[in-house]
Amino acid sequence: MGFESILDKKEPVKGVTRPAFFLDLNIDQILERITKGDRGILEYFEYFPLDAECEGYRHDIYADIKENALYDALLTFNTIYNEFRDIENKKKSTRIDLQRPVWHFWGMEIYTRAITELKNSLENAKLTSEGFKELKAFLESYTGTQDFIQMSEKAAKLKADLLSLTVYANYENGRIQVHVEDSNETDDIAEYENFLEQICAINEKEFVNPFAITDELTSFEQEIVKIVAKKNPDIFKVAEKLYKDIPEFEEKVFSRFADEIRFYLSYYEFEQKMIKAGFSLASPITSESKNENTADTVNNNICAKGLYDLALACVNNEKGKPVISNDLAFEKNELFFVLTGPNQGGKTTFARSLGQLIYFTKIGLDVPAVSATVPYFSDILTHFSVEESVETGRGKLMEELVRLSPMMKEYKDNAFVVINELFTTAANYDAIIMGQNVLKHFLDEGCHGIYVTHLRELCDIDERIVGLSAQLDENGKQNFKIQKKSVDYEGCAKNQVEKYGLGYDKLAERLLHLKG
Repeated sequence: MGFESILDKKEPVKGVTRPAFFLDLNIDQILERITKGDRGILEYFEYFPLDAECEGYRHDIYADIKENALYDALLTFNTIYNEFRDIENKKKSTRIDLQRPVWHFWGMEIYTRAITELKNSLENAKLTSEGFKELKAFLESYTGTQDFIQMSEKAAKLKADLLSLTVYANYENGRIQVHVEDSNETDDIAEYENFLEQICAINEKEFVNPFAITDELTSFEQEIVKIVAKKNPDIFKVAEKLYKDIPEFEEKVFSRFADEIRFYLSYYEFEQKMIKAGFSLASPITSESKNENTADTVNNNICAKGLYDLALACVNNEKGKPVISNDLAFEKNELFFVLTGPNQGGKTTFARSLGQLIYFTKIGLDVPAVSATVPYFSDILTHFSVEESVETGRGKLMEELVRLSPMMKEYKDNAFVVINELFTTAANYDAIIMGQNVLKHFLDEGCHGIYVTHLRELCDIDERIVGLSAQLDENGKQNFKIQKKSVDYEGCAKNQVEKYGLGYDKLAERLLHLKG
């Protein structure tokens, strides 16, 4: 099977809807900065590869872009290809018949140049990814055909012939005389524009070369077109014949490639900006990765060093503030983290960073960490605490149960689950029972995940669960570090008492103030 898509090994990417977890993990905030609001690019970030093989396909492609310094070449291709698309759109909408065949060969020249330059860029690159290797082979085959070579040569010659023509316009005694000569002086175009501006000062339109890719021409410029065609009929006859003989020439593979490659280019630009600002992003070792010295796959447990919340990093970078990173590792037979600790201790931020780690691994890009190993997960499921809905009239607990129900009813083997502060409005006993049921459900389905809660009792319900806690520094202040150790609840309580002024002295002072 030949090259089809740079995003998916098995079939081109299809339209999808935004995953439900985007808001919970603040991925929408990250993507807004990556895509700069371009919906066409954003759609590719919403699509998950079909399986682990396709994830690996993307990781290898992105590695080739970085290691072979292909960003500039691919960006150049995209820029040129967009010029071609612009011409094609205007060709279809123009009302001037003589312009249509001219723009046809003009677009053809740009199209063939874009394809040829892309082929040349890949020729000397030491490619390792299956995707780029197949694209390179396709390009070599496509550009080597007689049809492509003749099309490229004819379009280039017609464009050169047209650009060699110079229009002279003389204004004298209220009359304009126009004649056309062969010339290689490109400055004549500027003289023509200056001339028009002088004699037509009342017209605010910017005058242009009649054969440039312009939406509309003045009536005077339309007359220029007719004169040029009359004086040089051979160019227009050949152009008309080429237009009729090859009305369609764009290969859909390149059109799709031009769209899809923006997925990698936009992320690469974003990544370089974050690296320059001092943040680390790493290529994750995945379940499809192989050890260099053996044929064995890597350890199938999740681990990461220097993991941080990328959305928070974007915000803090704009404010000139650092972010706290953490290390984590799921050991053998460990499936779920239960994270407890003081309020405002970084628990939710840590949970989001773990979800983002899985997401960026799944879509085949670098992750916000110094290093990471991430196995394949079928999906990402999230449930974050929400305020009760005034519109539905349901309380907060009911809102949480309504959101949780479809997650638990649909079979999701090997998904990664992120749950944040469930059942906070329920009595402790009820919250523990419901929390135990939720955890056991996802454990029995073989899911990995993290459960953020104030209920430390949930840490001990199953040997596949490991407890984490948000730590305090030596002064009893939150340091936003997450570790596999018990929570210092006395220190947490002291921290909250000091933070909200609930100590004996502060309370006594306020009571005396009230009495006075």
